[in-house]
Parts: sequence; structure tokens; C-alpha cells
Amino acid sequence: RDWWVYVPAQYNAERPACVMVFQDGGGPKNYIPAAFDNMIFKGELPVTVGIFINPGHFADGRSNRSVEYDTLSNKYVRFLLEEILPEVEKTTKLRHDAAARAISGASSGGICAFTAAYERPDQFSKVLSWVGSFTNIQNGPDFKQGGHNYAGMVRKGPVKPIRVFLQDG
Repeated sequence: RDWWVYVPAQYNAERPACVMVFQDGGGPKNYIPAAFDNMIFKGELPVTVGIFINPGHFADGRSNRSVEYDTLSNKYVRFLLEEILPEVEKTTKLRHDAAARAISGASSGGICAFTAAYERPDQFSKVLSWVGSFTNIQNGPDFKQGGHNYAGMVRKGPVKPIRVFLQDG
């Protein structure tokens, strides 16, 4: 898979930085760094490292995007926590508290961002979901595990310390 890391000029190796992960990162990597730079300079955003990740592919070359992003499980957030973030930390100090970590995406990337925080609110407490696909795309072996279930799961489940911004239009 392709992935990129943006470390702002204000980063100081003495102080761990906040983190924001972007699903479908190939697009956002082209415009988010300038926004981060401007917001950090103005004091509107703490020093934040951007991690931009594209979905993987199956062995035959087909995209694994829907399986990675639309499946309601902890697999993707485990991938972030066990593989991507440790790799970034080989060169850049990152904060480990959930309040310093955000995750975002659009469409299937949007439900992926929510799922990561929902599964691990101790690691990600801020979600930005643009037109998230909270629908029955990856519905599991008995056709009942799709994202359309989140409304009931959130309403009936325990309160989780997550701040979510949902954009749709």
C-alpha cells in the first residue's frame, strides 16, 4: 500500500506531536499539509503529524478498500496501532493519548474512521467523517453486520469518549 507522513516545520523532537490519520490519503496529502502549516502557525492547531494511508490491494490487484474500510471490526485500527504508528515513531515522536489523536475519511473512509475510534476510543477520540458510508456494504457472513447497525449500537451501547464531526451534503 502507499502511505505518506507529513511532519510540520514546527515539530520539535523533544516534544511528541499530535496525530491525524487520513484514509484514502493520496488526495489529502496534497492539500492538508498547507492547511496544517497555516493553522499551526496561527495557534489554531497544535503541532500535528499527518499520516495519509491508501487502502491495500488483494494479490490479484483488486482494491481491498471496502473490506478494510466498511467492515465493523477492530482489524483496521489494529493495523494502525501495530504497524503504521510504530513505523512512523521510528523517526517522529507521537503522543499516545486519545485526546491527541484524530482520524478522518470520506465515504467508506468516513465509516472506517468512526469504526477505528469506536473500537479503540482509548487511542482515537476525534473523528472527522465526510459523507461516511454508514450503510450495509460489508454485512458479514449472516448479512447483519453492516454499518447501518451503528445507529442502534451507539444508542444502546455504552457511552464512549469520542467527538465526531459528521459532514454530509
